[in-house]
Amino acid sequence: MTQPERRLVQSCLAIIIASLAFLSALSSSAQTQITWQGHTWNLTNGGMAGVAPGNPHNVSIDSNGYLHLRIMNFAGGWTASELFTVDNLGFGTYQWVVQGDIWNMDPVTVLGLFPYGPANGIGVDGSNEIDMEFSQWDSTCGCNADFTIYPTTFRQYRSTFNRDFTVSNGRNLTTARMVRSSNSVVFTLMSGDQPIGTTANVLQTATYTSSNITNIPQQPLPVGMNLWAYTADPATNQSVVIQSFQYVP
Repeated sequence: MTQPERRLVQSCLAIIIASLAFLSALSSSAQTQITWQGHTWNLTNGGMAGVAPGNPHNVSIDSNGYLHLRIMNFAGGWTASELFTVDNLGFGTYQWVVQGDIWNMDPVTVLGLFPYGPANGIGVDGSNEIDMEFSQWDSTCGCNADFTIYPTTFRQYRSTFNRDFTVSNGRNLTTARMVRSSNSVVFTLMSGDQPIGTTANVLQTATYTSSNITNIPQQPLPVGMNLWAYTADPATNQSVVIQSFQYVP
């Protein structure tokens, strides 16, 4: 190896080492919790759904009090975003107002809004979960959103209710609401910012009822939000803004 070649190799190694050190510093300095909309939220740092690990630096609150979730590529490495409430929330109304065209994200991107028990040790993955998800699931479903309910007991990742559907693209503000009781869950998606108690500009709605209470999560559960990469990294950085979250028992 010639002297110029050695210098090039040494320079490349130095850049790689510096990049790894910077990524490590970012991870180690990241906050583990935030307070938003009256709740304390734990931020995921590491393993989560999909192919990109969670990084707390992908979660931020802007000057308007809006929550930003991102999937980001830094120095060739992709990371996603996820957070869960410290407190567990029970039966009642859950509502998010989401900014942006969530109906037309990169096909591998998933936005999840969901009570999820396993985050606080209530059941195992595939149980105690109620989902409103916005994704094309890597163009495999012919849809861009879904509603799903997982029962109180694990059943080989079999949901008790699932509804895939397509909503026309281009809406910039979406109200996502679920009303949860011991024997039913009512899902409603509306265009615009709709107050709790008001139903208008409905894009999609579905109701699941069951006399078998094991089919619907019964315990208070933490609430999660995540933006993640399903089967592959997206073609470009992804971002979603959550303007508000409300829970009314």
